[in-house]
Amino acid sequence: MKIKQLLFISFFFSIAMLLKYYMVYINPSLFKRSGILLQSILYGIGPFLGGLILIKGWKRPNDLSFFKSILKQEIVTLLIPIVLFALTGLFNGTLNINASKIVLIAIFYAFLEEYGWRGYLQSELKGINTYLKYFIISILWFIWHLEFDYSIMGYLILLAGSFGMGYVADKSKSLIYVALFHAFINILATNDLQHIPFTQKLIIILISAITIIVLMIKKGKSIKMLAK
Repeated sequence: MKIKQLLFISFFFSIAMLLKYYMVYINPSLFKRSGILLQSILYGIGPFLGGLILIKGWKRPNDLSFFKSILKQEIVTLLIPIVLFALTGLFNGTLNINASKIVLIAIFYAFLEEYGWRGYLQSELKGINTYLKYFIISILWFIWHLEFDYSIMGYLILLAGSFGMGYVADKSKSLIYVALFHAFINILATNDLQHIPFTQKLIIILISAITIIVLMIKKGKSIKMLAK
């Protein structure tokens, strides 16, 4: 890795850490009195802003596209969890619009984070060994989670996420797919959807994840056919 790359990565990580540190330790009341949408922006703005400055300002790499096939696959994958969570309300005779809003916000938050971690940082590290790349990101990602569980188990969760989402990013080249997988994890863990049984949430996530995997496989086959 070149010195220039290290400087860019350090700049990105400094922005991500400083903004998160300000929110968590210096001005936590700003977060606490904010609505769920603003909370999502405040939490994800550091990696997003750091990545945006480097990608747009310094023309650093970003291998992930946003809505690469806007009228096809990515729109479908976005709508599946949003619609399915709305349908959970049918058990009570109505649509669960609030659940859909929470899911949409979770996806938006994941997009902000992933624009920095997988969009910029993983692209910046693409010249090194794949597994080392995922490992480096997992370390920085763990440090960035200032309020997260600082334990071996806490790190292992983020390590698994770095490898899993890193793989999805490398194979799909889609920021939407990566953000969705990130959002799936947060949706399963959030307290905002406690009124929905965990089994229902898990089934919806599995349907959504399997759909993405099938579309990724289909896309890979199409690319191979075109290359022949």
